[in-house]
Amino acid sequence: MNEKTRRFVRSKFEEYYRRAKIKIPKDSWMREWGFVLFDQYFPEKLVMRRHKSFATEGELVNYLRENAPAHAYHSAAIYKYPAADMANKGWLGADLIFDLDADHIVSEAEFQRYSYEGLLELVKKETVKLIDFLLSDFGFHEDDIELVFSGSRGYHIHIKTEEVRGLGSRERREIVDYVMATGLDMDSFLAVDSKEKGGEKPGREDLKLIPEGWGKRLLKGLIDFLHEIAEMEEEKAIEEVKKIGEIKEKNARDIIRIAKDETVMKRIERGQIPRFAKPIQEGITKTVTKTVRVKSADRPDEPVTADIKRLIRLPTSLHGKSSLEVKPVRIEAFKDFDPLEDAIAFGDSPVEISAARNSSIEMKGERYEVEEGEIASLPEHVALYFMCRGVAEII
Repeated sequence: MNEKTRRFVRSKFEEYYRRAKIKIPKDSWMREWGFVLFDQYFPEKLVMRRHKSFATEGELVNYLRENAPAHAYHSAAIYKYPAADMANKGWLGADLIFDLDADHIVSEAEFQRYSYEGLLELVKKETVKLIDFLLSDFGFHEDDIELVFSGSRGYHIHIKTEEVRGLGSRERREIVDYVMATGLDMDSFLAVDSKEKGGEKPGREDLKLIPEGWGKRLLKGLIDFLHEIAEMEEEKAIEEVKKIGEIKEKNARDIIRIAKDETVMKRIERGQIPRFAKPIQEGITKTVTKTVRVKSADRPDEPVTADIKRLIRLPTSLHGKSSLEVKPVRIEAFKDFDPLEDAIAFGDSPVEISAARNSSIEMKGERYEVEEGEIASLPEHVALYFMCRGVAEII
């Protein structure tokens, strides 16, 4: 980003902060604040100005309007002395924060295969799963959960209830481990069917999934898996089943037969699970778990969740690498939320740019493509996106 482009982008960010209604977090005066400005180092070097505090919401809003930062953050934690160095802040508690990003879900080797829009769809699916875990398994209410588009490639979830504020790093890691199925003994969600009596030797349908938490999720995942293979051509289904472990073709055909047997499937839907040989059961459980858990190339950004002193992006601020809003989203509206429509902060006035490299993006339902060296006139919101991504310079 050259100096002329940097000044233009900063001026547009300044316009945004002068007109936007900024969502101020609870206890803002007890939080540490950090900012990356459009200074002489940006964007080659991101210099974080942190350990700031604001006595009032008005002071914070004025800072944003006067400095128009490229990135704005606040601490998940609340402190007695938020402007002090880390050793002397006086930690009082912290919100529970989750950060799901596309690079947590897609491995580095696969990353280039996806468009930006495709990555956003993938991370949205995993965010839906995480929200379901928080509501169903941990008992949070929708009103407890603040869902925010990160402004780039993912979503943040803030939980600010008094119950979570005192959790330490260990308890927060355990929550991540649960939604990721890390270290969970899935056999603990299987129980001998209560119909078995008198010490009789167990039959084939003698296991029952405990119908809550991971047990309920495993059952749904198993049913979906069996329905999926039942719809496949037999040879393809055999190959899919054999992928789940060291399963011989005969055993694979047995599983497919179960999937196509309506009577057995009805029993499975009631929670009665055939007792497969241990390697087969382990393979199926592992496969189903991978589908049901919150996916990650490694895991959701555990340092964010477990770090009780971490900074997180300010909702309603702008993201300096995209020009998109760090946009709060109501959970009931999340299904229809499209960040490349709903998180756009700028208008359609034409702006002339020079493309530094080939790139493309779909925004507001229109696709835009530029080639290296091309001079193009683009809507302001598209031009700013390309500039912030380092794809273009202003003419």
